[in-house]
Amino acid sequence: MSVTIFKDVEEALAREVRRITTHNNRTQDKTILRETYDPLSGEVVVSSLEPEFYDSSVDASGGEYPHIFIKLLKSKEDRTSGRVVPQYGKWLTEPLQYSPKAFQIMLNGGALVTTPGNQLITTAFQIGKIVAGYLIRLLTGNNIGTYKVSSVVPSSGGSHSIFISNIIVNNLPILNFDNDTREVIFKTSVDLYTVKIGDIFTDSLSNTFNITAVNPANGKITINGISTPSSSIGSQITRSGNVLTNTDLSQVSYIVMDPTKPVISVTGCGQQAAASVGAISPPIPLDVYYLIRVDSKTRQNHVDTLNRVWEEFNPPRTALPVIVRSSLSADQILTLDVPSGGSNTIQIADNSNMNVGDKVYLFDELTPTKRVDGEGFQRPFESVITDKISTNQIVLQDIAPDTFKKANGARLVSNAEFRLFMFHFTDHVTKDVEGSQYWVHEFTFWIQIWIDRLEEASVRSAITDIAATIEDIDTQIILSEE
Repeated sequence: MSVTIFKDVEEALAREVRRITTHNNRTQDKTILRETYDPLSGEVVVSSLEPEFYDSSVDASGGEYPHIFIKLLKSKEDRTSGRVVPQYGKWLTEPLQYSPKAFQIMLNGGALVTTPGNQLITTAFQIGKIVAGYLIRLLTGNNIGTYKVSSVVPSSGGSHSIFISNIIVNNLPILNFDNDTREVIFKTSVDLYTVKIGDIFTDSLSNTFNITAVNPANGKITINGISTPSSSIGSQITRSGNVLTNTDLSQVSYIVMDPTKPVISVTGCGQQAAASVGAISPPIPLDVYYLIRVDSKTRQNHVDTLNRVWEEFNPPRTALPVIVRSSLSADQILTLDVPSGGSNTIQIADNSNMNVGDKVYLFDELTPTKRVDGEGFQRPFESVITDKISTNQIVLQDIAPDTFKKANGARLVSNAEFRLFMFHFTDHVTKDVEGSQYWVHEFTFWIQIWIDRLEEASVRSAITDIAATIEDIDTQIILSEE
């Protein structure tokens, strides 16, 4: 969570107050803030409700729409509400998204690669435990990686043969493709650490491409050619000729795993365990207090504003929908309305800081907020960037609705998260400002957020010898010497 979260919360508060004072579905039959002054005669005249929000203090026509001011009053660590306080100085580990995954280990041992090819020679005592379709992971030597067993030939003399498949990775997930860079970006976790330049990528429609670059840490490969691969699930990567390209004349360690039995991480995070872990610092629970001041020009609007705020926020506990940016976020305002009927092409001022494969949110100054039916909260429009056009257009995986307009401050933000924070209406003061012709409300809100001390996780190390001290495979818990 970014240290800019205080601004993200302020943006969300402004959205909620703006919604209930200037644009709300209930005002279709119960109009509030509906009057304005004739700037010449001073008489009050009826005006239809505007779906825009602006500062009335700089409006020459003397519009009555309120001026809203938001200020962070204070923040402190939450030690009273029962939220978990982190153990300071402690780190938690969790599997990285793109890394070799762990499965139940059926056998471990040593093997030789006497010649480049597809054959391993082993003296494993329980060779019968290895069957076609299992995964064999070479942990040391010149051919480190994870391979698929195609067949096993036991030998009465004890030197058994394990043959591995030319398929390196199969049944790959849905992908995104960048036409400019020829990058294939897989949408969910994949293990590409065994893939090499020169391997063959075959899409779900059996079209083949040579792999020219591999980025296993981010789940990406680069392919040659000019055609666009199918984005559907079911693609695979194969290696022609010798899968094991180097000899290992001294014994190398290996483990054999059952791919149908994934191992769950022992950290308690509920994810599948992996051969690489990241270290994260637990977030700190904070209580933050914001002052929201609303200025109105007539007593009637002053009363209407108080009634609406009281009606919406008086319950002792509610939720605040917030778009939480990160250090990787790019934030751009739309320079054109989304066309009528919706479109997956969005025009912004500059797309240079956004990348194909980034998750993005599209929202504005009125949404996301409460659902119209009152049952819960809206989610912001969420999609993934599939392409960039010129310097100012973004192509999304999904169709954006035409309700996103420049006039409502529609914006596109990448690499962010959507959170519901608990917040409380704690205090209210009503007063007028002498000589300014304003009626004033000052509301205080208490909001519970989380903030990271170090902003983001850092990679601590990669576990390469994950079978060193394993003795009881029935526990399905991976141990190591690290």
